[in-house]
This record gives sequence, C-alpha cells and structure tokens, in this order.
Amino acid sequence: MNNIEQSNKPSIVVLASGNGSNFQVLAEKSLSGELIANVRALIVDRACGAIERAKKLGIEVIILSKPWYEDFEKVINDLKPDLVVLAGFMRIIPEHIVAKYFPRIVNIHPSLLPAFPGKDAIKQAYDYGVKVTGITIHFVDAGVDTGPIIFQKAIEIEESWDLETLESKIHELEHENYWRVINNLLQKPHKIEGRKVKWGV
Repeated sequence: MNNIEQSNKPSIVVLASGNGSNFQVLAEKSLSGELIANVRALIVDRACGAIERAKKLGIEVIILSKPWYEDFEKVINDLKPDLVVLAGFMRIIPEHIVAKYFPRIVNIHPSLLPAFPGKDAIKQAYDYGVKVTGITIHFVDAGVDTGPIIFQKAIEIEESWDLETLESKIHELEHENYWRVINNLLQKPHKIEGRKVKWGV
C-alpha cells in the first residue's frame, strides 16, 4: 500500500499498558486493509509486551514520560488522530482531557457493563459465579467504564471452564469484534443521544 492510499484513510492511535494482543489485531487488520484506518502509533505508559509487537509490525512506539497525562495531551495534539483507541491502557484519563476529546476516545472492557467495572473484570465475573459475561465497547467519559455503550457481546460460561479458559474466550470476543466496531465508528454515521449510541442517523 502506498503512502497516498494510507494518508487518505482515517487515522487512529492505540494506547496499551500490557501484552498488546488487541493492539496487534488492530494493526494487522489495518495493514491487511480490513480495518480502513491507518494506525499512526502505539502509545504506552510503561515497558510492556505491546512494544515488541509494534516494532515487529513497523509501527511507531511512543512512551509517555511523567507526568504521563501532560505528555498524552501533547502527543494527541501532534498526531491529530480521528480516534483514540484504548486497548488495555491501565490509566484513568483526567476529566479535562476526556472533555476535550469526547467522543473520540473508545475503550474495550472485558465484562458486560455496568457489571464488573474497573480492574480484573474477568476474574470478578468468574468469582461472582455469573452464568453470562462478555465484552463492552464504549466511549470514554469522566467515570471509570461508565461511558455510552457502543457494542456488547455476551458469552455463556460453561461449568467446566476455569478462569484461564474464560479469559481465553473473552479475548477471542475482543479480537473478533473490536476492529469491526472501530471500522463502523470511522465509516458509518452515528450519534449519541443521552447514553444511547444510534447508528445511521
């Protein structure tokens, strides 16, 4: 793909703090043309597995310095992405930054919100003994996993599953759906009315 074709696409940046499997799927789908977006950079707040994935894919890595949120704002202002995509970014973005960029920041959470927000959501759901859990993709607002819900996908938990199996199933849902939802956000008309995200309007 030439540079002109790339520049005509909407752009995204991906923020991660961990292993980076969701980032890798997004980057690979972008490189294959299935995700109609240019992944401008991976932004991280610490040394993590996502960095090596980005290097192998030839995608720029930006490591935020302290205080990370001031650096974050400068980086986003410089890159001017159409969408900021959180993929395991373990920071709460300050309210003034959220207000500035809303609704251009999206997040994926490994539970059916509003159940089990915050850290270790898969383990929270497993330990609670729920029979159904899943993933939620939502816009980021000033709360913790409280923004308007864009997409949810449920999965029934089988009695034979241990926590590791459930984690694997949740990650499969994430990898299958996150890039598709981002594609829709970038390509299809939508609007937010109250807490509801409406398509085709």
